[in-house]
Amino acid sequence: MTMSGCRVASSDLRDAMRNFATGVAVATTYADRAHGREHDAVTVNSLTSVSLDPPRVSLCLRHESTFLADLLESKVWAVSILDGASRSVAARFARDRASRAVSLGGLLAEPGARTGALVIEAPAWLECALYSSYEIGDHTMVVGDVVAAGARAGGTHLIFLYGRYHVLGDPSKGAFT
Repeated sequence: MTMSGCRVASSDLRDAMRNFATGVAVATTYADRAHGREHDAVTVNSLTSVSLDPPRVSLCLRHESTFLADLLESKVWAVSILDGASRSVAARFARDRASRAVSLGGLLAEPGARTGALVIEAPAWLECALYSSYEIGDHTMVVGDVVAAGARAGGTHLIFLYGRYHVLGDPSKGAFT
């Protein structure tokens, strides 16, 4: 392996990162429009804890994302970390904005007390307020102060690996599927 200074093709990076298991979450935000508040939700696997003191997390979203535009306008979002039974939820919110809007109607969610962004029924959730954003390549990283959080123990968890969703069984029981 040489370090010749050549750039790696995006397809090579994608192929390599397919081997890195990540959690799956749905991020929500909104925009206040003339006709009222319009919520949006999108499946993410770029959630990262970046600081415990103060508590901060980050998400990375494509520059052209309409979800990102709404988030930067509202300056708040929520993240719901999905369980193993939520594959269909993850799939529904990994689509285009119009499809996501239709899926919001049947979602078990309520506005978070601190941000107003929707919190989905899930094993863990966070409400975040924008701390800063950074343009990095073809994405924008948003870093948020965690202003509320909750979690429940046990159960299964949804992960993304090799371009597909997988279920990680209850870690306390050593179960993987």
